[in-house]
Amino acid sequence: MFVPPMYRITDAGLVHEVIRQHPLAMLVSNGPTTPYTTHLPIIHEPGAEQPDSLTGFSLFGHLNRANPHWRALAGGAPATLMFTGPTSYVTPALYDTPVAAPTWNFVTVELTGDLVPLTDREETLEVVRRTAELFEQRFGRGWESEPSVEYFRSIVDGVGAFRFDVVTGQAMFKLSQEKEPAIRDRVANSMLADGDRTRRELGVHMQQIGRPQKAGRPALWGGAAKPECLLHGLARTAAERSDELALADGPTQLTYAELWAWTADLAATLTGHGVGPGSRVAVTGERSARTVAALLATIAVGATYVPLDSSYPASRLTFMLQDSGAGILLHDGPRPSFAGDIPTHAIEGPSAGDVSGFQPVACRPDLPVYVIYTSGSTGQPKGVTIQHSCLDNMVTWQRTDSVRPGLRTAQFAPLNFDVCFQEILGTLCGGGTLVIVPETLRRDPFRFLDWLAGNRIERLFLPYVALHMLAVAASAQDGELGLSLVEVNTAGEQMLCTPPIQALFKALPGARLGNHYGQSESAMVSSYVLPADPAEWPLLPPIGRPLPGCELLVDPTDPDDPYLGELLVAGSPVSLGYLDRPELNAERFVTVDRTPHGHTKAFRTGDLVRLEDGLVYFLSRLDHDVKIRGVRVNLLEVEACLMQQPGVATAVCVALELVPGSRQLRAAVTLNPDGPEPGDLRATLAELLPAASVPASVAVLGALPRTLSGKIDRESVAKTLSPGGDR
Repeated sequence: MFVPPMYRITDAGLVHEVIRQHPLAMLVSNGPTTPYTTHLPIIHEPGAEQPDSLTGFSLFGHLNRANPHWRALAGGAPATLMFTGPTSYVTPALYDTPVAAPTWNFVTVELTGDLVPLTDREETLEVVRRTAELFEQRFGRGWESEPSVEYFRSIVDGVGAFRFDVVTGQAMFKLSQEKEPAIRDRVANSMLADGDRTRRELGVHMQQIGRPQKAGRPALWGGAAKPECLLHGLARTAAERSDELALADGPTQLTYAELWAWTADLAATLTGHGVGPGSRVAVTGERSARTVAALLATIAVGATYVPLDSSYPASRLTFMLQDSGAGILLHDGPRPSFAGDIPTHAIEGPSAGDVSGFQPVACRPDLPVYVIYTSGSTGQPKGVTIQHSCLDNMVTWQRTDSVRPGLRTAQFAPLNFDVCFQEILGTLCGGGTLVIVPETLRRDPFRFLDWLAGNRIERLFLPYVALHMLAVAASAQDGELGLSLVEVNTAGEQMLCTPPIQALFKALPGARLGNHYGQSESAMVSSYVLPADPAEWPLLPPIGRPLPGCELLVDPTDPDDPYLGELLVAGSPVSLGYLDRPELNAERFVTVDRTPHGHTKAFRTGDLVRLEDGLVYFLSRLDHDVKIRGVRVNLLEVEACLMQQPGVATAVCVALELVPGSRQLRAAVTLNPDGPEPGDLRATLAELLPAASVPASVAVLGALPRTLSGKIDRESVAKTLSPGGDR
């Protein structure tokens, strides 16, 4: 639970009182696909005065030891207790609104910690007795202690209890709906005059929240933006540069007129299948001229493009296809096995049709352009919907910010990596030539280097690791490199200015290196162009300044240092959010106080940054996401998939940085002693996850190292799994 600073309750006594008044808590722990939850009675250790010293005892009377929730907790899975209360602190009558209006109505307390199973039978039975007595005291008779103890004595081998040791605690007000300051003040004053101490304390907090903030979040503004609709840009470029080369894919060489005619033909096919604004069109195949044409045709008819990278496991593609709600699947090659019952259509080759009457749909800022899937902590990916206002802004900026329009650009990024839209649309809307990189060269930096020279590539978008490997390959070359590069952009992960990269750009004095930053949820956010002299480059360059139309906010993690905190993105780059995930949208796409440039909605990136001299510096992630070869990977998703496998008791995945700037996933599991052998877990994961999410190894350990509080010690796991580590 993220608690905005303005809503935090810092009075530990008040937090503790809320907990004591509400003995029934919601227990949450990580399940393999969705969190396990259950309500538990909590008995607090006598004499505990502060939440961070509170020890609760919880009875799992309704769960037996074979239950997966029990096994997860007994195996050391971290747990959270959620207390909600006290309720009805503010009544609707205090508002000039209907009775059903939302109100300030409760406080939520979240405690994280470790559940330690009680193994002693008598200790468990004592928890039963105290639980029954507690409920009789609070809620009246109905669960008498002695019959309950006798019943549980007969089944005690199948049930049990836990001791909950608190690691952290925090609380927040639940504000269902913003109210005018005058109304909030009136509500706060009524609570301050109340005879109940807790209500008075909450009134104090409400008063503080209602006051104007002395200083808002530090912010950077990229300036005003007037983006052109990318469809207008495509149509204009096709008309103005009709005879110039637009797309090259091996022997396939298409002028803008030929590409636009092909787009028109495919658009007519889609229209014939009933596709239009509001429809979703899935497209699968390798990176090719055909998948590029399918993208252009889909967005030209106003439908939403859903890329399905054919290199992904079939099970993942099946999930993405079904979850997206696509009405038709376009495919390059044979009909895919994962298509199921959905209508499919093979992408036809280019033709010389008449395009005189072809016009793309009218643009709307909120019209979705594509849905792209990114890693999710539940074991299944989540779709992000990007609309025109977001993508148009990026394409317009790319066209005007590059060294010059019309650059000959390599198409390197996979279909399911959002940089591919920057490569494709940023190039074609700017009048450049898009050259498809052969798949066999993407992981061979030596052959790729020769290909770049032979194809006279001028602009390149690469993840940092790929750029580093290209630079290493270049350092092994004798003589001139023969490269035509004038612009290289890196994105997807923290960039390091390594000596090979510096040496590469010393050999390319006319080339510019840019560090781009963004997420699937907000496309392009910021950019930083490194100095012309590589000798002046810092080891860790900043992620720069926001694009036009973008406002960056810093939500401080430390009140004493307002320029250090989580990065929030507001303005044009903010997407429509996650597809059919309202709870996650509420968590990540948040309402904020009106910013200096009028924004009230922002995306929480989960990135810790520092604001310094008008530049943003990336520091680390605040969650379990890491970047592997530029692809975002959620470690919890890998662990969830491992936990789903028969015989696996516990699992942990860590990211090792074996050499600076190059991460690798490693995983470890423990096995159920009475369970089946799990088989080749890496092979199983390869059928469930993209290649970047599959660990380089999965070690079977007798036990996972623990911290003093009983949590899995990820640092020790990482040391154990490192080369030369103690297995």
